[in-house]
Parts: sequence; C-alpha cells; structure tokens
Amino acid sequence: MKVTYAVKNIMAKNIVSVESTVTVHEALLMMTAKDIGSVAVTEDGKLVGILTERDILKKCCPDQRCTTMKAKDIMSSPLITIDGDAAIGQAADLMASKKIRRLLVTTGGKIQGILTERDVMRGTLDVFKTLAESVV
Repeated sequence: MKVTYAVKNIMAKNIVSVESTVTVHEALLMMTAKDIGSVAVTEDGKLVGILTERDILKKCCPDQRCTTMKAKDIMSSPLITIDGDAAIGQAADLMASKKIRRLLVTTGGKIQGILTERDVMRGTLDVFKTLAESVV
C-alpha cells in the first residue's frame, strides 16, 4: 500500500509579503505581529525572495542595522519552489539538500502557499499514523 501526501495538502495558503524596499525592522514587526518566521519579498507585485528570521539574525542584527537595511538587502534569493503535487519526501529532500527551512509551493508555476519544516514533520507524522492504523 502506497501512502503519500502531496505538499499542497499540508502547506500554509496565506503568504504574508512585503515590498523589497521596506526596512528589515518593518518586516520584523510584521513577522512578530503575525507570529510567523518569514515573509515573501515582492518587487512590482512579483515575488523575488524570502526574508526569514535566520536572514535577519545572521545578516542584520549583529550590527543593529535593521532600522536602515532594506528587505532586498538581506533576503534569500532566488526563490526555491516545489510543485504542489510533489510528495512530502521530495520536499524534505529538497530542504535538506538546499539547507533551507521553507519552500514556496507552486501550481502551474504560480505561488500557492508556503511549506515549512514543521509542516513536513506534521505531514510525516500523519503518514505514519495512517500506516499504523492500516496494520491493525
């Protein structure tokens, strides 16, 4: 019996984004207010990168320049995406090989959601539970 979940079934569909010209401090305030660990970065309505809490910690906070640096100055780019029909295992492999914690999920080349390591862990746990129940 093959049990697999497509990433589109476990991704978060609400992507929070900021313009590339906002300060890192403004982006950080938005992330804090929404209790999220990243924001997508856009230029002229097009996604161009992702700004994560790790980007901020590694590239900005040691110098305390968050109030003047722009999101585009420290965002991760290019975006790494995965098709919504891909299996959870493929997403986990891609995250591991690229050493990242988030993937943007696409359908037909259009961004549909975001997938985090935590989503992958939850989805994997669901697969294991389903397999365990089928054995009983």
